[in-house]
Amino acid sequence: MSSIKIADDVYWVGVKDPNLRIFDIIMPTKYGTTYNAYLVKGEKIALIDTVKKGFTDEYFANIEEITPLDTIDYLIVNHTEPDHSGSMVELLKRSPNIQVVCASTAKIFVQNILNSGNNLTGLKDNAFFELGGKKLTIKLTPYMHWPDTMMEYLVEDGILFSGDGFAAHYSGDSLFSDELPNDIDLDREALYYFDTIMRPFTGHIRKNLPKLDELDIKMVAPSHGPLFRKNATAYINKYKEWSVDKAEGKNQVAIFYATSYGNTQKIAERVADNLNKAGFLTPVHDVTACDKMKARELIEESKAIIIGTPTFNGDAVKPVWEFVNLFSTVDTRGKKAATFGSYGWSGEGTKLVSDRLTGMKIKVLPEPFRAKLVPSDKDMAEVDRFSGEIVNFINEG
Repeated sequence: MSSIKIADDVYWVGVKDPNLRIFDIIMPTKYGTTYNAYLVKGEKIALIDTVKKGFTDEYFANIEEITPLDTIDYLIVNHTEPDHSGSMVELLKRSPNIQVVCASTAKIFVQNILNSGNNLTGLKDNAFFELGGKKLTIKLTPYMHWPDTMMEYLVEDGILFSGDGFAAHYSGDSLFSDELPNDIDLDREALYYFDTIMRPFTGHIRKNLPKLDELDIKMVAPSHGPLFRKNATAYINKYKEWSVDKAEGKNQVAIFYATSYGNTQKIAERVADNLNKAGFLTPVHDVTACDKMKARELIEESKAIIIGTPTFNGDAVKPVWEFVNLFSTVDTRGKKAATFGSYGWSGEGTKLVSDRLTGMKIKVLPEPFRAKLVPSDKDMAEVDRFSGEIVNFINEG
């Protein structure tokens, strides 16, 4: 596909990858994707992002339909992940005088890609970038979805170049969302993209989105998928809905456990009863029977998550590890956790889970609770003490 004019002196110069079926190892892409890049011409010329390495020649050909590579003054880097920076090295080989511009936090990433810091400028939030007849306002958007991400607003045309924000993995005949086939559910694809890529960063998204409220946005041009020129801010508003703090106003502590013979379950139910008495809403779920989407929602809705696991052969059991892996797919900032379980002869499982959660930057009650085989009355009295520790741990802020 050749370059496409999207406004006066503004062009899409990206490439399409319709046959891609897995993105970033884990994300199925039924409709492929695009690697969107843009060229803005004022008295000076700015290129916004490059493309995945294997598409470099096509990308350069699209640019050269408009201008020779050596006439480009600036390369603006919204995000340094290889699907957007893969052609950067070759571009600078062919046109070494290009000034590379990125978020100040992205400088180290760009240096690592180029193995050089020459011709590199880091920008701060709300910086103005003058091209002569075209002015870009820089909006830093850290952790949407890397610490390096930023967006630009083209003042004269009302275009928001939004990086990975508000994107979708879709490659079709048309570049614009209002021209998609009727059988394409773009809402579903945008939500799927958000859920897979952006959901772990919802706290950061809530902080970043208000930066866009003051802008008169007439078009949103993301780094993947269709551009939005009708109802341009629709997905900005959807991001506001999707990124709300689900734990706000809820005094909830979720309890998840796995059990072979009912012993860990017995502890889980006692902890739940104690936390209920302390005023917490305490949903309790066996991880082997809880739907993953439901589990993710409960993690997001809860101020603390308590995990129970038996110990088999010196380890926590597989369903518990699968549950713990869900923590990396949602926003867990500020959440707390504790672990408990029954065991036969060793009992390492609870500590291993605690260590894993600590490694994920979650604040964990230092000492797990363990009961050997069938919890005795004395053990259950210790569960009551452990529950009190959990309450104090949560309430200490």
